[in-house]
Amino acid sequence: MDNNNQATLGILGVGHLATYTVTGLRHSGDARRIILSPRNAERAQHLATTFDCEIAKSNQAVIDQADLVLLAVRPFQLEDMLADLHFPKDKIVVSAAAGVSLAQLRAKADFPEKLALILPVVAAENAQGFVPIYPEIPELKALADSLGKTIAFAEESQFDEAATMACLNCWMYRFFDMQVNWLTGYGIDNENARQLVLHNTLGAAHYALGRPQQSLSELTDEIATEGTYSKLGLDQLEAGGAFTQWSDTLDMIKQKLDASDN
Repeated sequence: MDNNNQATLGILGVGHLATYTVTGLRHSGDARRIILSPRNAERAQHLATTFDCEIAKSNQAVIDQADLVLLAVRPFQLEDMLADLHFPKDKIVVSAAAGVSLAQLRAKADFPEKLALILPVVAAENAQGFVPIYPEIPELKALADSLGKTIAFAEESQFDEAATMACLNCWMYRFFDMQVNWLTGYGIDNENARQLVLHNTLGAAHYALGRPQQSLSELTDEIATEGTYSKLGLDQLEAGGAFTQWSDTLDMIKQKLDASDN
């Protein structure tokens, strides 16, 4: 543990996931010691300089100096990265490799007993959004709490289903872009259109978060009453299968993730 009684974080793989994580931790005021893999030297140096991290001499040195080790690589990169690495039994290892189960991980290396899953999404960079974890380990939860809203699951299958929702970030950006382009087509300048779309979305989320006693369907029905333009538009979207298409797409992604577990 470091001087702040926080688990020293070691990160293997310094790409987008590592960048979201390090940036989010520092933005939230998390001052723990962070040790980075030397691979991807340019990005590692940027994070070290900008966010007060250390760069280890090797991946094994990252493991040896850290309390909690984050595997922040794509699934296809795990095999090569884990080759010849040794994980002492007192370490906590957390994988952010989407679609790779705990059983699959244990087949790739001799991991310690404390092995877990996490999936920081892009919003973690601003310490926002959801951060699914499984299982709940105190040191892992403390890390996740610094990156956004921690959602700890009791079963690995539930984590897998929640991980599917991470894809929504990408899809929603395209949806937001469509709205911005629609507004600019009617003469609103791009910056005002962007602010309108994003703050409208943010406001809707905050309104719902402030009313936990109501289901989201109840909030919809409260707004989309007969005779309103909201109801008119909602009816057209439902008639066109807009919401069914989103559900079907989530099912497709889940099936892909399930297949990768086999």
